[in-house]
Amino acid sequence: MSNENYKDELDLMQVFGMIKGIFKNFLKLIISVIVFYKKKWILFLILLILSGAIGFFIDQNQDTKDNYTQEIIIEPKYDSAKYIYDFVEELENNFKDSVFVNKLGISLNDAKDIKKITIEPVIRGTDVLDNLKERYESREFFKDIMKAYDEDKLKEEGFRDFYKHHKLTINFNKANDNNSRIISSILNYIRSNKYYQEISDLTLKQKKIDIERNKTSLQFIDTYLSNLEKTPLKAENEAIIISSGSELPMVSIASLLQKKELLIDLINDQERVLILDKEIFSFVTYGDVISKRKKLLNRMMILIPILLIGLVSLFYFLRYLNGEIKDFVKD
Repeated sequence: MSNENYKDELDLMQVFGMIKGIFKNFLKLIISVIVFYKKKWILFLILLILSGAIGFFIDQNQDTKDNYTQEIIIEPKYDSAKYIYDFVEELENNFKDSVFVNKLGISLNDAKDIKKITIEPVIRGTDVLDNLKERYESREFFKDIMKAYDEDKLKEEGFRDFYKHHKLTINFNKANDNNSRIISSILNYIRSNKYYQEISDLTLKQKKIDIERNKTSLQFIDTYLSNLEKTPLKAENEAIIISSGSELPMVSIASLLQKKELLIDLINDQERVLILDKEIFSFVTYGDVISKRKKLLNRMMILIPILLIGLVSLFYFLRYLNGEIKDFVKD
């Protein structure tokens, strides 16, 4: 047993010896690196100042350029969101077509001033849920849809029609008095789509007829309730006959009052459509072209010194390594 203990002690001493040797070599390496930079401090100080000045100059002339941006929030009507998205996403390619550009009422030079134009939904989970509720109100599986609601899926293309508001972002290459006119021409072209204009005209025509009918019904109920004040019934829920036809159902004052409230809400909604839904989309906000100055992040001011000092250090390391290899070969 004593021999085994002795061997274990030797093995343990060897392990500690190896660890000690590795630690010494690591310390020597750190010391040699410190000594190296201490000897070359003047060189690296010059590199640091020079590269820092170059990086600062680049940051000043690139990262602080103005971005001319316009943001417009629209509300598509008549299920036109897909058409608007497809139109905007194809604009970059269509701007190269002189015939198409002329149809927009602008020139190729005007189109070149637009750096980028994008559209994205103003994401609100309640918009999706309200839309689903409206579509599947009378179906039992709507409850399952509510339970399976997933926030991440709201960004998918299939939900575009569910959102009420969508944001157009236009980036311009430079400041130009024509920028607002260019965007106005593009939006007017979208709104001039004949198919959606016909849908709009037909819908508004039907809404006007419906409003007149609902107002007639509302007037009838108001007149009847007014006459009832002169000869009140014994109870609010007492059945009354509003026509002499024997086959018509009897209704109560409570149901008439409820019907009146429903008609008022319906008429208000229909009148809102007549005002706001005259076009393929309406504007929620129409922002001006503004200058957004990029923040100075000093990226190049930091990146260039690190890169230059690293390259110089790598050069000296390779030269040192080359010398060590030659000495090894000689030995």
